Amino acid sequence: MGSDAASLNLGRQVATCRGRSIELSLWLFLFLPGSLIIIACYLYGIYLAANAYQQYGPALALARSQSWLLLATILLILLAAYFIFRTLIGLQRIQVFEGGLILRNFYLRQMSCQWKDLSGISSSATMHTFLGKSLRTIPSGKIYPFGGRPIHISRDLLGVPRLVKIIKSNIYPLVWPQIKSAFRSGRTVNFGSIKINRKLLEIGNRSIPWDTISRLRTEAGYLVVELHDDSSRKVPTIDIPNLELLLKAVDWGIQ
Repeated sequence: MGSDAASLNLGRQVATCRGRSIELSLWLFLFLPGSLIIIACYLYGIYLAANAYQQYGPALALARSQSWLLLATILLILLAAYFIFRTLIGLQRIQVFEGGLILRNFYLRQMSCQWKDLSGISSSATMHTFLGKSLRTIPSGKIYPFGGRPIHISRDLLGVPRLVKIIKSNIYPLVWPQIKSAFRSGRTVNFGSIKINRKLLEIGNRSIPWDTISRLRTEAGYLVVELHDDSSRKVPTIDIPNLELLLKAVDWGIQ
């Protein structure tokens, strides 16, 4: 892992996935009305203080205005905090180069890596519904470096499905020969929450022999392991790096 494209010789930039900027609707229906309310609270507090000061002195002036000034200050802090939060979301990005990635996260920490530094990627899509009707689908993912913690792909990035597709097209040709070699030598291959070898599939602490498994399928963000006894096990696809290669390995001759 490095700090920039030049130091790692990542080559030409081919794509950029940017954070979601503040929408116009937020400016019109939150920030603008919120700012007007805050200004109104401050002005009303100052008005009460000025009237009370002329008639009763500074002590009563403060007492009559402090609740409005305090309310305005609290609203200002909340609105400013949310504005900063949304701004940091918009500053996130993942830049894709011919030779790797440069990532900048919510905390503005930047890191870069070559394709050979990555062991896999997982993805999922969460469908939001209301009263049984689908509202929208939010894609997400994780990038798995060798010897490190997974890097979450923020749901607030634009173009996540295309980004995941590009990363897979660069990582899969590198890791598939390693997976095949591991099976040929009788080793167990780790796919995050699932481990497989020629004899069995492991989910957590449970080992499931292949001859008890009916089929594997994906459904609504899960890998479903169907057994011959009509039971099944579900594993979130977001926790399974290189899912397509897992399924390919099964077809290739594990069972």
